[in-house]
Amino acid sequence: MQCASRQCQSCGGLCVEKVGFLAGLPAAQRQKLLSCAVRETFKKGAALFREDDPVDALFILHSGKVKLSAFDSDGREQIIGIFSGGDVIWEGMLTEESRYPYSGICLADVDLCRIRRQDFEQLVQDPMIALRVIGFLSQKLHDANARGRLLATSDPLSRLAGFLLNRSRHAASDTVNLRLEDIAASISLRPETVSRKLRELERMRLTRRVGQSGIRIMDADGVRAVFEGGS
Repeated sequence: MQCASRQCQSCGGLCVEKVGFLAGLPAAQRQKLLSCAVRETFKKGAALFREDDPVDALFILHSGKVKLSAFDSDGREQIIGIFSGGDVIWEGMLTEESRYPYSGICLADVDLCRIRRQDFEQLVQDPMIALRVIGFLSQKLHDANARGRLLATSDPLSRLAGFLLNRSRHAASDTVNLRLEDIAASISLRPETVSRKLRELERMRLTRRVGQSGIRIMDADGVRAVFEGGS
């Protein structure tokens, strides 16, 4: 592989282990990939990429948060996804001449490893890695279907409950740390509606506010019942 001159030497290969279909790579393959990875940091508000930029890299997040968002014809922001430490942004990597249909904006300071598309494409020529990629894509499709079901839920309280459950499961934590505005844009509700429905969940003793932007799920079964009752 012909690799970038700035190499990632600081994570010792742990970044690769965070990527489901790359975990457990043989040492030789891992070293090849790491020799092509670049460690980078971005400040809050910075863009990893903008809408219509070519998809030319895979991003492995070590810390921070990144939102994928676009704006509709009325200027309203729609958040497609929010990624945090341990997540991988690689949408469109396997589509020829792919361009981003959204922007990737840092919600906090971000530390990541970037792997160029051409290096990743060489790696997935390995049949074992290709099979892992297929499995990973299947999970992404499952997640997309779950998001579609969530947005099809007409009841705002149920939609919010489903979102909190999904984010909690994704983060492997009972606490969701997001601003009201970001939650609202993620589930196509107004921030004031989200605030009102959060108060309802709190009165039901299903959730509790923690800190400035934390929402702790106190009763996951109860929150699930709210979601399923309105879906």
